[in-house]
Amino acid sequence: MSDFIPPYPKRHTKEINPFQALYYAQQDLLSIWDEESFEVEFMHRKILKQNIFIANSPDLVRYIFVEAKENYERKSPQMRRALEPLLGDGLFISDGDTWASRRKIQMPLFDSAHIKMFSRVMTSTIHEMAEEWAKVPEGGEVNVHTEMGKLTAEIIARTLFGEKLGSENSAAVVDAFAAYQSVVKQMALSNFLGLPDWWPNVNAKVGKARKAAKTIHNAVDAIIAKAEEGGHDGTLVAELLKANQTESGIDTMTKEQIRNELIVLFMAGHETTANVLAWTWYLISQAPEVEKKLHAELDEVLQGRTPEFADVDKLKYTRAILDETMRLYPPVPILSREALEGDTIRGKKVPPGSIMLIVPWLIQRHKKYWDKPDHFIPERFMPDAPKPIKFTYIPFSAGPRVCLAKNFGIIESVLSIAILAQKFRLSLDENQKVEHECRLTLRPKGRLPMKIQNRN
Repeated sequence: MSDFIPPYPKRHTKEINPFQALYYAQQDLLSIWDEESFEVEFMHRKILKQNIFIANSPDLVRYIFVEAKENYERKSPQMRRALEPLLGDGLFISDGDTWASRRKIQMPLFDSAHIKMFSRVMTSTIHEMAEEWAKVPEGGEVNVHTEMGKLTAEIIARTLFGEKLGSENSAAVVDAFAAYQSVVKQMALSNFLGLPDWWPNVNAKVGKARKAAKTIHNAVDAIIAKAEEGGHDGTLVAELLKANQTESGIDTMTKEQIRNELIVLFMAGHETTANVLAWTWYLISQAPEVEKKLHAELDEVLQGRTPEFADVDKLKYTRAILDETMRLYPPVPILSREALEGDTIRGKKVPPGSIMLIVPWLIQRHKKYWDKPDHFIPERFMPDAPKPIKFTYIPFSAGPRVCLAKNFGIIESVLSIAILAQKFRLSLDENQKVEHECRLTLRPKGRLPMKIQNRN
C-alpha cells in the first residue's frame, strides 16, 4: 500500500478574513481553506454583502443536491458570469425547464450502447498516441499535461464531430478554450458588492474572453453546418441533431442552443479528463508499488492484447487508481449553487441569494470520513474495501445534475491508462516540482515533463 502524500496547497492555521479570502480566491480557489475546513461539517462566511455557506457533510450534500434540489439547482452568479459568454444557456449552467428539456434530449446519447460505439474511437485514438510515443527516444521527455490534452481533445472531437473534422479543427478549438480559461474570472467583485446580474462586468480581460469564445462559436457553427449535410453518422453532433427533432419534425432547440450544448460537451470531455489523466500519471510515477500492481493487472487480464470496452470492468485496480486520483484532485473542486429562497440549515438562516458551496476538495479529504485523507491509496476503492460513505465522494457531482458524460469519461480514462501503461513507464525528474492551479478546473501548473521508457 502506498505511503505517498501528493502535494497540496498550504492550509491556513486559522480562518482568514473576508478581504484575504477574496484576494486569495482571485489567485487560486484552493488557497482560501484553513485546517479546520477539513474537519467541520457546515460553515458560514460573509464576503462584503454576499453570504456564503459550505455544506461539508454527506447528509448536507444529499440535502442540497437531492432533497432541496429545486431551491439549489441554479449555479452561483460567479459561475454563470464566468461561463455565459462561452456556454450561453448550455446544460452546465442552465436550470429549470431549460435544463430539464436539454437533459432529456441528451441522456440517451450517453447510454451503454452509445458509449460502447464511442469506445472504438477512443481505442484507435489512444493507439495513435502510443505510436507517437514509440518514436520518442528511450528516456526522452514529453509534457504529459499537453499530451493528455491532445489525446482527450482528439477523442472528444472525433466522437462529437467525426474523424476528419476532429483532426482538422480540434487544435484551434483547444487553443481557444485555453485562452478563455486563462483570462476568465470566476470571482466577479460585483457579485460580492450585491450588484444585480445585469450590472456590466468591467474586468479588462472580458474582451479577450469574448474573443476566445467567438473563435469556439465559429468553429462549432461550421461543424454543425457540415453535419447537417450528412456524412457524419455515429457522431454526437449527428445524434444530437437527430434527437432534437420532435415526432412532428419540429426542432426543439435552435442551432445556437445546439452549439451551446456541443461546447459544454467539448469542455467537459476535453479539459477535465485531460487534467485527471495528467494527475494520474504523476501519482503513478511517485508510487512504485502502485505502478507494479497496475502492470501486473494489465499483464494478467489482457495477456498482451489491446483492451476494449468489455475489459474495463475487469481492470479493477486500474479503475481504483483513477478513482483515487479524482478523490485527491477532483476535476471541478468547488461546486457552487445559489439559494433561490430562504432556508434554515442546522439552525442557521440561509437568506435568498446566498451562495451554497459543496466542495469536493474538502469533503473528499475530510478527516472524519477518510483514513489518511491526504495519502494516495488506490486500494481504498477496490471491491473488497469498505465503500466510501455516500455523498463523500462526488467527483462528478451528485443527484439529478450528476455529470451526464460520467461513464464516457470513466471508460475513456481507464482505456487511456491501460493502453499506454501496457507499453510505457513514465517517470518524473526528482528535482521537478509539481504544483496545481485552480480557476474553473484543477490542473497541474505549467508543464509536467516526464520521461518515457518502453516496457518491452
